[in-house]
Amino acid sequence: MRLYLISDNVDTQMGMRLAGIEGVVVHEPAEVKKTLLAAMDTAGNTEFDEDTEKKGLGTPATRAGIIEKLIYSQYATRKGKKILPTDDGKVLVEILPDFLKSASMTAEWENQLLLMEHGEIAPEQFMTGIKNMLTMMLNGCDAISEEETRRFQTRESIGTCPVCGSLVYESKTNFYCSNHDCHFALWKDNRYLQSMEKTMDKKMAAELLKSGCVHVKDLYSRKKNMYFEADLHMDTDETGKVNFSLSFPKKKPKNKSKKK
Repeated sequence: MRLYLISDNVDTQMGMRLAGIEGVVVHEPAEVKKTLLAAMDTAGNTEFDEDTEKKGLGTPATRAGIIEKLIYSQYATRKGKKILPTDDGKVLVEILPDFLKSASMTAEWENQLLLMEHGEIAPEQFMTGIKNMLTMMLNGCDAISEEETRRFQTRESIGTCPVCGSLVYESKTNFYCSNHDCHFALWKDNRYLQSMEKTMDKKMAAELLKSGCVHVKDLYSRKKNMYFEADLHMDTDETGKVNFSLSFPKKKPKNKSKKK
């Protein structure tokens, strides 16, 4: 399905294609999410049968979630009021088989559901079609060359999640759990550290994940107008909420030689 509006913004066009709408462009990049939702609502509508109950991509309840999933998976990113594709998102659009990027596939299966509802095809025939489609999808993805898959940015884990045990990766704003059902994250700019003019870096996050504690220098006390160092402790609950605290280890006494 192809829908054309007026824009010369390449990133905006790519963002639309990530949502499964091929060739869509918009007037104002600042309205990308609103336009994405509207475009998903009408995508492929000319290919649906007139009596089809659900048209477009997803449903009103799931469309915003689809966009959020693209952002969470780092195929798209927010920049102010814009939603732009990441480098991995652009690569994904380029290398996926065309049928996986087309809204016509959604239209086809909604139409098949309608035929089954009217008794024109048997449930077994519908399920056979689903199995054949999945086989075609897997074969299409397997056919992507190793050279193409190497174009995706490689991610290096910095540790394991203290809540669910999944791997933790770094993003632009935080260190996040790779388990989509887990809400654990260490934010680089968090209020606790910001109050001491400090941000969470990769080394600090890795040590917190490893031992739950890291020694931090150059913390600032506004009250005393001075810098200090302390041990930063991390505690998490089952919901993934993180709480920080400080402790001040006793300084080791200096060895003094005995006077003769």
